[in-house]
Amino acid sequence: MQDVNFKYPSHEKNTVENISLTACMASRVAVVGANGAGKSTAIKLLIGELKAGSGTLWRHQNMRLAYVAQHAFHHLEKHLDKTPVEYILWRFAGADDRESLENANRETTDDDVQKRLQPWYFCLKSLELKKCDMTDTKEGKAERALAVIPEAVLNRQKHTKTKKYIYEVKWQHKSVESNSWIEREVLLAMGYSKIVMKKDEQEAAAAGLLSKPLTQPGVEKALKDFGLDAEAASHSPIGSLSHGQKVKVVICACCWQNPHLIILDEPTNYLDRDGLGALVRGLEAFQGGVVIISHNTEFTDSVCTQKWIMHKDPVSGAGHLREEGDMLEDEAVANEKGPDEIFDESGNKIAVKKKLDTKEVKKQIKIAEKKLKDNEKVETLSEDERWEVIDRLEELKQMLEAQK
Repeated sequence: MQDVNFKYPSHEKNTVENISLTACMASRVAVVGANGAGKSTAIKLLIGELKAGSGTLWRHQNMRLAYVAQHAFHHLEKHLDKTPVEYILWRFAGADDRESLENANRETTDDDVQKRLQPWYFCLKSLELKKCDMTDTKEGKAERALAVIPEAVLNRQKHTKTKKYIYEVKWQHKSVESNSWIEREVLLAMGYSKIVMKKDEQEAAAAGLLSKPLTQPGVEKALKDFGLDAEAASHSPIGSLSHGQKVKVVICACCWQNPHLIILDEPTNYLDRDGLGALVRGLEAFQGGVVIISHNTEFTDSVCTQKWIMHKDPVSGAGHLREEGDMLEDEAVANEKGPDEIFDESGNKIAVKKKLDTKEVKKQIKIAEKKLKDNEKVETLSEDERWEVIDRLEELKQMLEAQK
């Protein structure tokens, strides 16, 4: 999030102002502050439940996010007659998280509405998708008569050369034989971010489900790992479970897709001391990022190394955020001496606060060029690794040019 402002429709003044923050797989963040300071509002903006009035939000296309709300039981309210196993089987059937997709059923943004006023057509000469001429000329009218409108995104893959994501688009009033593979940036420029993001979420969800069998024994095992025995998991309706057992069901379900980032809003409300201890041990072993809103400082201090501190401005009444603490990176990241950006295995960017001088940039260029040269003689890099080195080399050259 960068410079995000938000106010509720019924309020005259902003609820939060100038919120800038970053979360990745190395994050261990406690969100703290007085009640009413805007903690939950900032998190709802981060996950997309609320729409920012201004500012920008960006998320990696393949990121899997798990969110447990402060009133965690709202996840279960419509399923009290199901057993925990039945609930998870229902929620993740078809390689989608049904609840997540419902949350992500975003309204079309004003920005998208504005972009859609500009029609696009396929140029018969270049076979490229181009903006229509909006003048009243013969050519302009002809182009607008050929305008195409996306109806749905059916598939997604990476372009073999550019390594950018391309999407198979079904066009309105056209047969499937007319489907086209279109770059992400073009679809966003056309004003169709909603269907692009929905496909991204579906792909990320499907990837997260690959390692877990969605079967009764598989779900039972997962629930047992979260402290719910087979009797409660398979033979007790959710409505009959204790508060603590329901929280375990909710957290198990949110972790079903192997998320990269977990956001927990007051997770300690219904857990006893043993449950809290188990949650701390689980979060310590978790390989992804963690963001926790909690008033329980003993709990957050045992898990988190960073703080996002929300406080109310005494004049405007809006919530502001300041950061304390550092991101604890693993040894591989801490010992990295070359690039000022490091990517983890899932493609998340971990920023290292380090500015390269001209001498260091030249050194890194030589290292990258040598890797590519050596790879030509003996193939030491995979195709993905080769493209990463090529991208990094281009970035370093641009950096060097900017320093001249």
